[in-house]
Amino acid sequence: MFRILSTESDSVVAGTLSDMAGLMDGANIPENNRELWGRDLGNVGQGYGIDFGGLKSAEEGARIFTADGWQAGADRARAELPFLPLADLAPEAVAMKRRRTFADAGDSLRIDAAMAGNWDRAWETRARRTSRQPVTLSIGCAFGGNSEIDHSAMFWNGLQMAALCDLLENAGWRIELRALKANDVNGKQVHAQDWTVKQADQPLRMDTTLALFGHAGVYRTFGWAGNKASAFRAPSTGGSVQTGATMRKTFDRLTRAGLIPPLSLIVPPAYTYDALLANIRAAMATIRQGAAA
Repeated sequence: MFRILSTESDSVVAGTLSDMAGLMDGANIPENNRELWGRDLGNVGQGYGIDFGGLKSAEEGARIFTADGWQAGADRARAELPFLPLADLAPEAVAMKRRRTFADAGDSLRIDAAMAGNWDRAWETRARRTSRQPVTLSIGCAFGGNSEIDHSAMFWNGLQMAALCDLLENAGWRIELRALKANDVNGKQVHAQDWTVKQADQPLRMDTTLALFGHAGVYRTFGWAGNKASAFRAPSTGGSVQTGATMRKTFDRLTRAGLIPPLSLIVPPAYTYDALLANIRAAMATIRQGAAA
């Protein structure tokens, strides 16, 4: 079951993808937003100037997300990945550790060794050494978007997250992927979504990752339902979507408040091929500089 946490100014719904599937049960949506949730589901596939990726019903979106996966998107992503000009871009995962060494000279005297006459091991030094270790990064990215973001554009965001995971895990990192969203509710309050798409010890499921990050109809089924899984009364439009620095500040605040676990890095969404390349290169530069915690 997903979690809804809130303060006076912030509401957060969070969980795994199996928890997210529970959004389709109306009884799990707070009563103050249940009527709006039902209206949204009825709108899926009905037009309203929004591209639903060919879905004709919310049930079809649920089947893609919870059972079948988005196979066409996953197949296209697997075909695109080998040809992205990103080879050798990922920094190798290394960990810095201090290791103790004992010798006849060093930084501090070991009294017990000196008293025993073991002068060849009487001095201790703690040196920092690098080693290839499984280092974990938690990488988040916005999913979905406003009505001008159509199905063909969203695909690139799904491919971006699959490519990031593929590059970094091949370089020795352990990667957690999280799908994020923040909506201004009434000018004073924010409702956020934080879904763990892939845990660090799980393999990447391409069809599900592409479905959530890259399929407009799945987003406009589950993402819209997530807007209604709020401690606050949601506006009929869902509220304006936060982007860029505003969104990052919101998730920094939520982390400080203890409402969500820390994120190592938030990557901007990519709705074009060029944006995908630019975002991945920028993310790798940030990681290489050690700026991703």
